[in-house]
Amino acid sequence: MERLLYLGCMVYNRFPDYEIAAKAVLSRLGIKLRDFHEFTCCSSTFMPSVGDTWIYLASYNLALAERREMDIVTLCGTCTGVFKRALLMLRDEALRERVNSRLAELDLSVSGRAGVSHLLEVLTQQRERVEREIRSPLNLKVALQHPCNVFRPREIARFDDPVRPSAMREMVELTGAEAVRYPLEYECCGSALLITSESMGISSGADKLLSAREAGARAMVVACGNCAYLFDRHRDRIAAVRREAQLPVLFLPQLLGLAFGMHGRELGLEIRGVELG
Repeated sequence: MERLLYLGCMVYNRFPDYEIAAKAVLSRLGIKLRDFHEFTCCSSTFMPSVGDTWIYLASYNLALAERREMDIVTLCGTCTGVFKRALLMLRDEALRERVNSRLAELDLSVSGRAGVSHLLEVLTQQRERVEREIRSPLNLKVALQHPCNVFRPREIARFDDPVRPSAMREMVELTGAEAVRYPLEYECCGSALLITSESMGISSGADKLLSAREAGARAMVVACGNCAYLFDRHRDRIAAVRREAQLPVLFLPQLLGLAFGMHGRELGLEIRGVELG
């Protein structure tokens, strides 16, 4: 089983360990992620708010996948949401014709055939295989940061409950780790707020980490580069706001890989120096 890997900008530039772990874990499940360097920006969730030309860039990426007759796996909630929104909109024949008139200049066309799935969706579909691969159950309390754009809005995502999603919790608990409940579990991580108010974004991230830590978590598990960007790359600024709001950040496939019995280097843990107490 082979699929095209869409890294997006955040993972590609800042979190190679997420890519390494995703490839390693899916390979154990019989799914090969193929690198594909012709992809461009997904269009981001912000471009649709300032105009309607975003659909062309998203459609370009979807058309590239169609030409290779392969589905896409994403590692970022933002990219997932944009592509799924584009697929829904491309059902409109008039819009699709308008998009294809532009793509024709590049000898491309889009019909909406290429499937798009976030890593969490793929893992959920492979739940039985995941369970069979558990070799070293984890004795660890973790907090979850649910990748919001993977679930919302419901009519676009069509995966899990958009308000109180459970897929990530179910996947984490297969590893033997305890996914602690904490008051701010379903709140935004705060990463998107950094664009308009850095102080508000940092404060939101600090509140979440402190809430998770006080509930007993010893690591924060994420499945989106944007969440990791706030919690990991801004940890010094978060500590300045809430000194005790500090937790190591693990990507979901890293947690799964450890439970599979894989070594930290196979999962890229040394890249960010992740240490679990």
